[in-house]
Amino acid sequence: MRTYENKDELKNEINKSFAKYISEFNDIPEHLKDKRIDEVDRTPAENLAYQVGWTTLVIKWESDERKGIPVKTPSDNFKWNQLGELYQWFTDTYAQLSL
Repeated sequence: MRTYENKDELKNEINKSFAKYISEFNDIPEHLKDKRIDEVDRTPAENLAYQVGWTTLVIKWESDERKGIPVKTPSDNFKWNQLGELYQWFTDTYAQLSL
């Protein structure tokens, strides 16, 4: 795993990676966000729901840890052997949002 010289270098790399990732969705019209393509395992909406879901969990873990609350991973309602159900929850919760 790569290491970074300082916080700014890490932030720059995160921003660069995010810009590259999100640009993949720039040309997808809203009416195609749920279209499944054989070569891709997720629709655009499912892909973003997955990313938003994990990001939300990471932020919650950080918040709980700072408050002294024991962190439950992957979440309060799912265990590691329930990732399929967790991913479905991400889709059910976030996939209806606009691209």
